[in-house]
Amino acid sequence: MPDGTGACPRCGTPSSPGERFCRRCGYDLAAPPQPTSSSDARRRAVELSMGRSVSDEIMSPLWILVPLLAVVVGFAAGMLLLFFYPTAGGFLIFLGSILAAALFIYLNYKLIDRMNRHMAREAALRRALIDHLWARGQERGTAAAIQPYISALEGIDQGARIAERPRSTLWSLAILIPIVGIVLYFYMLYFLSQFAFEHDDRWHAFAYNVHLASTVNGENVPPPLPRFQQDRSFLLFLIVTIIFSPFVIYWYLKLIEDTNTHFREMWAFEDGFRSSTERAM
Repeated sequence: MPDGTGACPRCGTPSSPGERFCRRCGYDLAAPPQPTSSSDARRRAVELSMGRSVSDEIMSPLWILVPLLAVVVGFAAGMLLLFFYPTAGGFLIFLGSILAAALFIYLNYKLIDRMNRHMAREAALRRALIDHLWARGQERGTAAAIQPYISALEGIDQGARIAERPRSTLWSLAILIPIVGIVLYFYMLYFLSQFAFEHDDRWHAFAYNVHLASTVNGENVPPPLPRFQQDRSFLLFLIVTIIFSPFVIYWYLKLIEDTNTHFREMWAFEDGFRSSTERAM
């Protein structure tokens, strides 16, 4: 790999200039690329698919209620004690607020962390799928016929690598910074929303081209599940939240649910790829 920012061809983890080995899987980044057979690329895709339960965490929507529950319980218990032990009651209210803030930060941490882990896995999976399709086309003599689809896949993959950058989990602490913290917090919601609302569009375009190329190759990988377009405008969500702050709860619900849906639809496509290519081998 040349000296420059790139990604590990095995696991998709971003690499820094000058790095020799992948910090996640230990792959030799300086090793010259080796010719890939369709079976080797398929094996790599299957291995990445088998590890999806680690990177693609399905979060319960109830997570959005955890910080609220801590506030309500702490406040209710504190008010009750306030009549009998004013000092203890006030402390309990304060403790409940601290706990709620900690849980809120942890929720943001989980959202950023699962986004980073999923993007790394998907980047490696896209590369494995492209390598498999191209090698399969060469083996079956259909390389020329699938070339338009390979070009589309390469373009989508390159666009994703440019647009989808890993974010530091320290962004989860942005809300604690005085004065500018609220601006940084909304920027965090901005890139989480980009992932939840726009990332799925890119994957569906990629998966559909995999389906088309595989059909030409005789493997007939099923197309991705049909999508139902929904309006998830960051600007609209931001304006409504500023006007009516409790709307942010619904915002978090969509960040969790939309990403969960993306994971499940992607898993269904991966399962279709695995079974279709297994029959064709």
